[in-house]
Amino acid sequence: DEFIILLSEIVDAADTAKLAERVISEVRKPVTFDGRQLYVTTSVGIAIYPDDATNSEDLLKNADIAMYRSKDLGRNNYHLFSSAMNSRSHERLAMEDRLSRALENNEFALVYQVKIDLGSGRMCGAEALVRWHSPEMGLVAPSEFLPLAAKMGLMPALGEWVLTSACAQNKAWQDRGLPALRMAVN
Repeated sequence: DEFIILLSEIVDAADTAKLAERVISEVRKPVTFDGRQLYVTTSVGIAIYPDDATNSEDLLKNADIAMYRSKDLGRNNYHLFSSAMNSRSHERLAMEDRLSRALENNEFALVYQVKIDLGSGRMCGAEALVRWHSPEMGLVAPSEFLPLAAKMGLMPALGEWVLTSACAQNKAWQDRGLPALRMAVN
């Protein structure tokens, strides 16, 4: 599902972009198989020698970084490698490392959004929302860490922690004399 196109004697980086657009255009055309139309998406990463790397290993790594940037931004497009992407890639790896240890280090917390019955004006439930307080990065937005946790396969363990913690909190509220309420877990 990955392939490499090696272009020699590129005069202008715009030429690589034109080729990427042609490849994407051709690949995205539907293919008929067994009476059904199938659609394929394409993400292209471009790295140019010697601007982006001086050896084949680094050149491929940087093209890969640019390709993943294309995937992150919605497929069927291309990106040229930039040193900023490389620093984002390092930041992402650091976040993955921190996230992999966050559960065992008790860095997650739940916040609760109250649900109100509009007819009576009374609280009828609460929604538990997970938050990550990283010692190094501070409060990390769920939109940043949840997709990464899913890609890393951490969601079953994180989901179990969220569910167990939300149920324990609901029980603690009842033990303090509050009425039982419906708890939604997000």
